[in-house]
Amino acid sequence: MTPRRFWVTPQLVFGLTVAGLGVLFTLDNVGLLRARDVLRFWPAALVAVGAAQIVEARTSARVVSGLIWTLVGGVLLANRLEFLRWDIWNFWPLAFVGVGGYIAWQAFVRPARPGPDNGAIVSGIAVLGGCQRKIGSSDFRGADLTAFMGGCDIDLRGATIASGEAIVNVLAVMGGVVLRVPDTWNVVVEVTPLMGGVDDKTRQTPGEQAPRLVVRGLVTMGGIELKN
Repeated sequence: MTPRRFWVTPQLVFGLTVAGLGVLFTLDNVGLLRARDVLRFWPAALVAVGAAQIVEARTSARVVSGLIWTLVGGVLLANRLEFLRWDIWNFWPLAFVGVGGYIAWQAFVRPARPGPDNGAIVSGIAVLGGCQRKIGSSDFRGADLTAFMGGCDIDLRGATIASGEAIVNVLAVMGGVVLRVPDTWNVVVEVTPLMGGVDDKTRQTPGEQAPRLVVRGLVTMGGIELKN
């Protein structure tokens, strides 16, 4: 049996953060420290999420997403530690600069003609909008999907998993992801929902030889729908 790989993902960071909060509040209750003094460093969690995305990034889009989380968390943390003397909320319009720059960058790297995406590893980022992709790869290995106040609709019905297993990493914050998969695949859900949900409507194929699609990630105030 192939040993299970250790994945540094936003889901792992979130789980460790929740466990850390439990330890922190316990120590506060017994009088060993003040939780308020530690919670002022909460933006460090955003930096950790961004770093996790960068470490496990398989596409350039995932790296960009990780850099955004790291930058936002770093700026908030620097403001909390009073390294920055400005009011950071005065710079919120820079978010439009980042979104516009990413859209322009995608216009250069994506093909001009519509059609199936034949990449083995694909990516999709939806920020205040939608991302719709149709995958037709004969050696599909996985995807990195990020939905922030937007939605991703990924059609995998024309794809084939040649290696036996493909992994889709999902990060949905106030957004949603729809995955359409062939009815010959078995879907394994390893998603952590926080004030969100996962709706798996796929049919399971009997036998161990069926291709596996493993869906991992974190859903916060959003949802993931899996269907054939």
